[in-house]
Order: sequence, then C-alpha cells, then structure tokens
Amino acid sequence: MTAISDLSWDLVEKILSRVPIISIGAVRSTCKRWNRLSKVRVLCKAEAKRHQFLRFMLKNYKLCSMRFHLHGILDGEEFVDPSIREITGDSLNHVKVTKVFHCDGLLLCVTKDKEENKTTLLVWNPYLGQTRWIQPRNYYNRLDVYAFGYDSNNREHKILRFFLDAFDVSLFEIYDICSDSWRVLDITPNWNLMFYYRGVSLKGNTYFFAKEKIVLEAGGPEEIAEPHAILLSFDFTKERFGPPLPFPFKHYTEDTGTLSSLRDEKLAALYQSSSMCDVEVWVTTKIEPNAVSWVPFLKIDLKPLTGFEFQFHHDGSSFFIDEEKKVAVIFQIDESEMTCYDTAYLIGENGHFEKVGLGESEYHQDSIPMEDYSPLVCSCSYVPSLVHINNAFVKQTNEIITSCNDSV
Repeated sequence: MTAISDLSWDLVEKILSRVPIISIGAVRSTCKRWNRLSKVRVLCKAEAKRHQFLRFMLKNYKLCSMRFHLHGILDGEEFVDPSIREITGDSLNHVKVTKVFHCDGLLLCVTKDKEENKTTLLVWNPYLGQTRWIQPRNYYNRLDVYAFGYDSNNREHKILRFFLDAFDVSLFEIYDICSDSWRVLDITPNWNLMFYYRGVSLKGNTYFFAKEKIVLEAGGPEEIAEPHAILLSFDFTKERFGPPLPFPFKHYTEDTGTLSSLRDEKLAALYQSSSMCDVEVWVTTKIEPNAVSWVPFLKIDLKPLTGFEFQFHHDGSSFFIDEEKKVAVIFQIDESEMTCYDTAYLIGENGHFEKVGLGESEYHQDSIPMEDYSPLVCSCSYVPSLVHINNAFVKQTNEIITSCNDSV
C-alpha cells in the first residue's frame, strides 16, 4: 500500500494544484510535509484559475465566500445560482463585519463586537489562515474611512485611516503592518471624499470618488454649481494623494457610481444618471496615481428590459465585470414593503438582463445607518497570497523554505 510520503513530487504537485481553496486546511492536516509546503507555495493554482470569480461577500454582518458561474450567459442558458458560504473561525465568530477591503490576497475587515458594539480592525490572509488584530493609536470611530494597499518598493502592506466630520477630513493616519505602528500624515486636502463610495485597491494604490472642495468667497455668489466627481488616488509608496483624474462621464451626488478592479490590472467604473435608465460601464486602458485613460465596455438602456425607469442605488451598489462575456454583475439591496433582499443583477450585450436573489438582508434604512453598511461584494477576484501578516510566521519563513526544498 502506497503511503503519501512515497508519492512522486510531480504527482503530489498535480494533485495539490486541484485542491479547492476552501479545503486548504484539510491539506495542511494531511501530513507535516504538505503543511510546511503550503506555507511557502500556493498549492491550489489550477483550482484558483478555474474559479476566477471567487470573491468575498458581506451578508448580514457575516463574511462569506461566493462563486459565480457565468458559463451559459452567452448561450442563453439559465443562470446557475451563486454558491455562498459563511466563513467561520475564532476571529470572526464573535464580531459583526461591517466593511471588507481586498488587496493582494489579504482582507481588511472592519468589525464590531456583538456585545460592546466596539469597532476593531482585522487583517486576514485566507490562504495561510493567519489573522492579525490592529490596535488604534487612541480609538476607532464609526465615521472612519479606510483604504488598504502596499508600498511598491518593498511590498509592505499599509492601512490608510481618516476621520470624516461633516464631509471634511480632520485627521489622516497610516498603519504599517511590518512595523506594527501608526503615523500621522501631514495632508491638507482640497477635495471632499464621497464617503459612501468605498475605495478600490489596484496595484497597491487605492482609488476613490471625490469632489473638488467649494470655497465661498466674501462678496461672491451665495451658491456655486455642484462640481462633478473626480477620480482620486492614494499612493501607498509616496503616502500621498495624487492629482484629480477625470472620469469619462459627469457624475453628480444623486447619480449612481461605483468602482471595481479587474485582475489587479484595470479599473472599471459604473455610471447611471439619476435622470436616465442607461447604465454605462467603462474600463481603463491606463491607470496610475497621476494618469488615467478610459474605453467604453457596456452601455445598456434598462427601461425596455424592465418595463419601467429602473435605477440602481446611488450609494449602495458594488459590481464586477467579465471582459470575455461582456457581462456586468451588480449587487445591491432591494427593499419591499416589509423585507430587504440582497440581489445580483446581470446585464450584458444583446439586451441580457437577469435578476438573482441572494436571500434576505438585515439591512433597512429605518434601523441601520448607511455608513454602517458597506457594498456587498469585494470587486476583485481572490487570488491566494503568501504574504505573512503574523510576526511569528515571518521569522520562520526562511526555515520553512529551506526545510521544504530539502524534502523535495
């Protein structure tokens, strides 16, 4: 009878490449050799490539993994319901997750203690199974805004935190995961952040919806026309905001707008005017903290497809796109008279429109403040990461690599 230790390395590598990401814990418990190996190599490469739409979703304050299968979209087949699984673990069982940000295979979770209602930050590497609680310099505030990125020079991950008071930013702080320390940044913004639109991480930087700040001068007009939205980046390498960048549309406060990332290579922007049923999706051909260019991806009039003037929520949607199938999947809360539902809308070329229910939602405008509820889904597909966030593991990394190489 052949033991696991007797298998050839080529066969072991082929087997482990097909292991589902969610089953990596079982792999680690199989034998010590596989456990050591999983800490320095991504074993589930083939499975990760097949399930390119693996994402993380917030549902009723629980963090869930979610897969979408879009195989039959172009052939007119019925849509296969997404697979949604609640993620459990010691770090997540006793908290409510209110916001989640994805960057480089790591998740930043904004949480609340179920009993004390106290805000905390948790960084999690789902592949390595490592978690790290981030302590504040003083305390966290319910109105804090966060962004997650890394220094491109050394790949050190950082968290940007700033506090919003009546739409004005009063304090900027940055946390360095490697040094486990906070620093105050000297930044005087000349813009206002549209705080209900979550920032999106791309290539280590974070991009936001913002507006240039209006300054009323003495003796001037009492009212000035509302400026349209700008794209604003935060460069985690320079630890500074970049110059205002243009969107390919004129977005105002009541319009729908949200950002998404694609394979950590491109930025996508969804737009719908408050007075129109047309939905536009644009994709970047170039994106840097100080430069951007756009091309159209989709433009669809929803009125013929829905029979009425359908509008997505201007402050509570998230989305992702499939470039090959020319499909956008948009998530939002749908409210009936008594119940709210998490819902996905699929829109695509040739008038494709489909509504998929994702179950009841706890959210309701009368009981939960909008700032306590984040967009439903991390836009970027999850890719396993070997980034160590636990200092004890960082110190052991070289020893593990050496041990694995010797055994192989």
